[in-house]
Amino acid sequence: MKFSIVIPSYNQGVFLERTLLSVINQEVETEIIVIDGGSTDNSVEIIKKYEDKIAYWVSEKDRGQSHALNKGFAHATGDIFGWQNSDDVYMPGAFKKVLEVFEKFPDKKIVYGNWYEIDENDNVIDRTYSAPKPRIPHFSYEGFDSNLQSMFWKREVFEKFRQFDENLHQLMDTDFLFSVILDQGIDIFVKTDSFLGAFRRHQDQKTKRDRIDKRAVREQHVIDAKYGFDKISYFAAKRYRFAYLTAKFKWLAEQGGIFLAFRRISRAFFKRAGHL
Repeated sequence: MKFSIVIPSYNQGVFLERTLLSVINQEVETEIIVIDGGSTDNSVEIIKKYEDKIAYWVSEKDRGQSHALNKGFAHATGDIFGWQNSDDVYMPGAFKKVLEVFEKFPDKKIVYGNWYEIDENDNVIDRTYSAPKPRIPHFSYEGFDSNLQSMFWKREVFEKFRQFDENLHQLMDTDFLFSVILDQGIDIFVKTDSFLGAFRRHQDQKTKRDRIDKRAVREQHVIDAKYGFDKISYFAAKRYRFAYLTAKFKWLAEQGGIFLAFRRISRAFFKRAGHL
């Protein structure tokens, strides 16, 4: 089975080479597609350096990351799809692990795993454990306890999803997951306890832990309205959130210990983004 990995890129030349190498070094048949938004740094130079390993690339102005993803997946010819940001990386052996899981569970269509958080120098600064299974109903501001940078899906999943919403610039991944789960169900997902990817924390990243992006908050409201989660009453949402956080604490404690569970739950509890 061939992987197709789309890498949307814009002015991340300082990290792009590490992203590309994390795909190239997987030792699994892989089609690399790089959609650069017209970078003004050294990104194109880096892309050209590995041009013989890249199936398709372009550097031109686009309408944002969702547009870049749609352009990239339009060129994908593989059996298994993935999306990796140009500042994040896959872990060594991740693709082989994903193939093993798909072979063990041939009826499953999406494999996801845990991921690391790393700093600018590739040092691990945190570990994030994905939820045992996706859940609906769900509030977009909670995060999805899974990460597109450690998730892979079969071609047929994307053929039904069709395209990312180009009006979304922050939460297109959340919209993707909501759409897939509500349309195709949670039974197509299977989790591996392996760490498949690493999400990089750095000063210039779009998603920051220590602040709430106003555009992301607006998109949260749009997504919740799109899927009807805004119709859930305040008190029902509070009860649901308490039940969710209780379950989350349990699985985090089982996998990462009590200290990690307390730290993660306290972060999730205060991440309200103006909703609750």
